[in-house]
Amino acid sequence: MAQRDFIWWNDERILHLIELYRRKPVIWDPKHEDYYKKNLKLDAWEDIGRALGISGDDCKNKMVNVLSSWRRERGKENKKTDEVYKSHWFAYNALRFLKDREMPRKGLCKSVTLWSLWMMQTK
Repeated sequence: MAQRDFIWWNDERILHLIELYRRKPVIWDPKHEDYYKKNLKLDAWEDIGRALGISGDDCKNKMVNVLSSWRRERGKENKKTDEVYKSHWFAYNALRFLKDREMPRKGLCKSVTLWSLWMMQTK
C-alpha cells in the first residue's frame, strides 16, 4: 500500500478551498444544469486540486469534513433556545452561499398522499 503524503490544512488554505468550491456550482448547486453530470463534477474537483497543488480527491475529502462542521454549526444556530447562537467558527461566513441550497424544493405538499393522487386521477 502506497504511503500518502500528509497535507497541511491551515485556516487560510481551507478558506481558499471554500472559495474555489464556491466558484464551481456544478459541484454543490442542485439547480445547476450540469449538477447531475458526474464527469463534470470530477473535472471541477481536479481543477480545484490543481489550483491547490494536490489531488481533486484530497480536496473533495477535505470539503466533506468542512461541510460536516458547517452543518454542525447550522444545527446549533437552529436550536430552539432562549439564547441566540452566533458561530465563531472561522469558515462559517465563507460558506453562507450554501444557505440558498437548503431552500425546500418545489413539489408536492407533504399532506398529499398516494391515495389522494389516485382519487384525483380517477375523477
